[in-house]
Amino acid sequence: MKQSVIECLDRMERAIESSGRMLLSGKRIVDGVELLELIDRIRIALPEQIRQVEALQAERTRIAAESGGAEAGPSSQMSASGEVLATAREEAEDILAHARREAFEIRAGANDYAESTLASLQETLDRTAFVVRKGIDELKRRKGGPDQ
Repeated sequence: MKQSVIECLDRMERAIESSGRMLLSGKRIVDGVELLELIDRIRIALPEQIRQVEALQAERTRIAAESGGAEAGPSSQMSASGEVLATAREEAEDILAHARREAFEIRAGANDYAESTLASLQETLDRTAFVVRKGIDELKRRKGGPDQ
């Protein structure tokens, strides 16, 4: 299913807003695969939308030329068409740059969360190993006999 850039950005925003938050940091835990897929869809959709803008501008120029009473001449219409296209491309680049920054921040947050979780798990394992060693030592001491 083909989606527009706006639809992809809306889905990306909903995915971020509905994601869980990390304790004490305010960072979010999101599905990086889903966000990267949406970024890819935006990359696919942008050229198509730019072609649509160009087609609309060409149609507008044709209609204005046929009407003969256009307010602006063909050269100013072509200039306006180029400006619209340049603006659309600039906005597309801004959207992509923003999406890349968001993806980087999400990855960094996920890495921080994973590191924190693993460190906590390591502490728990260390405490458990200590308790197990103490239990083994106690059993060995009891096994040695009543006078020990």
